[in-house]
Amino acid sequence: MHLVSAVTCLCEVPDGWDAIVAGHDDRPGRRLRVAVDAAGADLGAEPVVAGALAAAETVDVLLVGPRALVRPLLPGGVPPPGVRLVDAPDVVAMAEDPVAATYAKRRSSLLVAAGEVAAGRADAMVTPGNTGAAVLAAAVRMGRVPGVSNPALAMVLPVPGAGPTVLLDIGATAAAVPDWLVEFAVLGAEYARARLGLARPRIGLLSNGHEAVKGGPVRRDAHLLLATMPGYTGQIEAYDVLGGRVDVAVTDGFTGDVALKTYERTLDATVGLALDAVRAFSPIGVLARDRQRRVTRAVRDGLAAEPGGALLGVRGVCVICHGTATAADVEASVGIAGECFRSGVVGRIARAFAASSRQRLRGRRSPVDG
Repeated sequence: MHLVSAVTCLCEVPDGWDAIVAGHDDRPGRRLRVAVDAAGADLGAEPVVAGALAAAETVDVLLVGPRALVRPLLPGGVPPPGVRLVDAPDVVAMAEDPVAATYAKRRSSLLVAAGEVAAGRADAMVTPGNTGAAVLAAAVRMGRVPGVSNPALAMVLPVPGAGPTVLLDIGATAAAVPDWLVEFAVLGAEYARARLGLARPRIGLLSNGHEAVKGGPVRRDAHLLLATMPGYTGQIEAYDVLGGRVDVAVTDGFTGDVALKTYERTLDATVGLALDAVRAFSPIGVLARDRQRRVTRAVRDGLAAEPGGALLGVRGVCVICHGTATAADVEASVGIAGECFRSGVVGRIARAFAASSRQRLRGRRSPVDG
């Protein structure tokens, strides 16, 4: 059984769901409200709280976690303007089993943060916590979009000389069946339309070759199912993800996670090589150090993936960032959550799946039913 399907007893329906589906925002003029999970990150609560406080300059922040953990990290031990502390006494550690922890820790910071979104007290949540538990928390508290079997985690990768590429799934679903990959393609396409402003995103299925005979049975079957989807270009190879050939690259969560982390470590190595070259040809001193900083910033800004991935297919905005997220990463992830909310990603996805469901029903009608 897939981990999202394993926990159903905690499900809630988010307040204002009908308005979300219709694409209406009935709260114009007010600041965005983002619930930030302050517990469970690899680096502890300090960088998470620091990033959340920085984000509070432009959004209202709900800091979710054990009071005893979070309060000492606030200035003077008191939440500043724009920040509210929401107590969540339970913490899901990185090494914990997501299903067992979700059942056992009903007041975890993940479940409480997702519950704030479901109740309409927050517009989005951000977490650097246990990915599997975060996916479950969002799925069971916010609920899945009708028609979505399993959510997918999407990351935007910059492509020098071309537009960015959306890569999904990067870890929400380790294995996938053909129908799920088709769902991921719909999720990724709507995400690209909402966040990247693309009217007709080009979609590719990540495989080990462009030919239809390549890939295992799952990919070959998914390729056949995707053949009639608008924008589908066929199977792609790994180098196509950053080659400007597609706008959306679809794969299972295991492959996507490996691809993303390989890319990130390759970027680290590239920055190191660039710095070595600068050191070799630069004079020693303040000027050299400044040049090194500028080279590092230029390479990272031009090639780095976004610090947070959007969980697509749940009835609310959830952004999951690295467990080693810095304060800057958390602040940027809050910004991504804001973009997702304002661009109506969730409503777009709901409408796309509703239309797909109606189309499938029409296709099943016999001439007699007519």
